[in-house]
Amino acid sequence: MGSKLSCIYRPESDIVVESEAPAPPPPPARVIAADGSLRELPASPCVAVVSDVLGGGDDAASFFVCNSDALYFDDRPPALSPGEPLRPGELYFVLPRAMLGRPLSSADMGRLAVRASLALVGERPQRRRRHRQGGGKKQKKKVHVMPAQAQSRDDGDGDVDGVFNEKLNEQTLGVFAVFLSPARGAAPAAAAAARSPLKRALSLVEEEA
Repeated sequence: MGSKLSCIYRPESDIVVESEAPAPPPPPARVIAADGSLRELPASPCVAVVSDVLGGGDDAASFFVCNSDALYFDDRPPALSPGEPLRPGELYFVLPRAMLGRPLSSADMGRLAVRASLALVGERPQRRRRHRQGGGKKQKKKVHVMPAQAQSRDDGDGDVDGVFNEKLNEQTLGVFAVFLSPARGAAPAAAAAARSPLKRALSLVEEEA
């Protein structure tokens, strides 16, 4: 008995090659300037550094850049060096150099949180316009904002009342977690006392449509 050998030819057009989808680009670094404006610095083709934000001249001498993760109540904000890279997805502040030598008060933390919320809220309409121009579908969400009054106390100078009645956005929830951080090493009671004024000022409820 003989053996038979068969050969099946498959044209190249029938061969399906699966290719991996390109990885999404890393999120940009966000910098909130001293005037409250928001600037996004993409991570490609090259990572931006602190000197790209401050530039030269008076701005470099009068301001410094600080990562929002390094801001703590009753602690001095650290300045980043001019060559420090801005990490993708991180939020940074441009602060006046006079803030380097003094700890952050609860009023300072509240002002920074409000500045961040207003900058991010202002960014959303621009993103929606770009999304509509690209032909995407608009997602509907309902956001209920609960305005509240916060009181902050200055040591030795009496009570200073500040009213924060801002329209906050759900994108800022992550920012609030940073600015509600108590002092490093603080006792639980002191930490709760430091958080409570800002929690009242920045209370927000989000509902999905």
